[in-house]
Amino acid sequence: KYLWDFGDGSPKETTTGPVVKHAYDNPGVYPVTVVGTDKYNRKGHAKLSQRVKDPKGGPSPPYAAIESTPPDAQEDEPVLFDASKSKDYQGKPVVSYEWDFGDGSPKKTTTGPITKHPYKKAGTYPVTVEGTDKYGRKGT
Repeated sequence: KYLWDFGDGSPKETTTGPVVKHAYDNPGVYPVTVVGTDKYNRKGHAKLSQRVKDPKGGPSPPYAAIESTPPDAQEDEPVLFDASKSKDYQGKPVVSYEWDFGDGSPKKTTTGPITKHPYKKAGTYPVTVEGTDKYGRKGT
């Protein structure tokens, strides 16, 4: 089963399949999370930022997206994080990135979309990046 949180204050939704639809009432960037549970009651977590555009147009916060390589790293192996799909409301790259690697280490700010980070201990870490556009607007 799958437990969805759409990040907009609506009730969480449980589904038996991995696909779901959700309508948002307002423009913005929403942190969507899902927890999948297998037949052995083991859980897997995933999250993304869903951007909902204002139908009237106009500036909105940037959209941030992250990919990691390798997805399953060894202890002390540098993980490459790529946020190059992060864009402003016009589809242009953001100008700076603030990384939180989810392991208690200090946040890191970069002007490029790619960085590396090693993890000292095995585990699952909630990595986030906040992108800032050329107007100073921030989005996750």
